[in-house]
This record gives sequence, structure tokens and C-alpha cells, in this order.
Amino acid sequence: MSLEALVEQFSNRDLPPVNKWDPPRERAVNMRIDRAGTWHYNDSAINRPRMAALFSSVLRREGDQYFLVTPTEKLQITVELAPFVVLLLEVSGVDNGQILTFTDNCGNKTIADQDHHLWLGDEQLPYLMVRDNLPALIGRSVYYQMADLLVEHEGAYGVWSSEQFFGLMHDEGEGSQSRHESPA
Repeated sequence: MSLEALVEQFSNRDLPPVNKWDPPRERAVNMRIDRAGTWHYNDSAINRPRMAALFSSVLRREGDQYFLVTPTEKLQITVELAPFVVLLLEVSGVDNGQILTFTDNCGNKTIADQDHHLWLGDEQLPYLMVRDNLPALIGRSVYYQMADLLVEHEGAYGVWSSEQFFGLMHDEGEGSQSRHESPA
């Protein structure tokens, strides 16, 4: 199955209401998401994209902790940087009417807007808020694609999407690069 077919299949799915569930049991499991966005169970990579996408659909973040949540159980997992990695960027429109649509490794399509911010985190790594306080690391190829879109606006360099300006660095004359924490 092609990446495009996977994106189409998962982009229209309804997500379970994990933020409303308060399961009676909680425990940790040996599951982690590495820096590249690869899911692992018992130190073995989960190589089936549909399975990783299914797990991501029940993912919830509480502070700095991540959980897989069902109505009956809450399983703590380890996330090294972010639960998602942005792999594709589609650009439409121009100037402040530009729309940036990001697709991550689990098939989520997210338009950068007032509810889905772009920001620089630790180590000046760029992130996108995908949904419900769940961030995605911007992958290297998409980062370089975004660099081609940088414009100056009120002393900061950044990108436009959905009539929102996302400052990703300040003009060198204004001081060092800006660093933003997750807007959550």
C-alpha cells in the first residue's frame, strides 16, 4: 500500500474520545516512540504502519507523560521527542493567505493555524501541534522545505499559514533566535 493510500485511509477516521475516558486501571508497558517516530514494543520495532496509526488514535498526553487509553485501561508509554514526525508538507496559496498542510508518520493531516501552532522547542527543533496537546517533530526534509518559505515580518522570520504568522527566529540584529515552548 502506498503512503498516499495510507494518508487517505487515516485522514478521514474518527478518533475515539480518549480525553473523556477515565479508566480504572493504570500501568506502564514497555512501549516507546523513538526520535524518528518509530513505535517499539518490547524493544522491537512495530513495522506495520496501520498498527502504529491505531495505537496513535488512543494516545493521550498528561503533562510530560504519554498514555494509550481505552475505556478500561490506561497504559503509560515512553516518547523520546514527540509522538509524531511530519513527513510531508503541502503548500497552497501565497503570502499571508498561504495554507501549510502537514502529514505525519501516522497519517494525520494538520493545517497550521491558531489551534495547530508551529514553534521551536528544545535544541531549536521545530514542532507542530497535531491535536489534543500531541506534538509532531518536523522532519528534516520538511524543515528544509519550510526554510524556503521563510519571510520577515515585524523583525522575526517565520512562515504564514491560515492568516497566522509563526515566528521561528528573530532578525540577527534583534538578538538570538527565538525559542518557543509548546503552546499547550
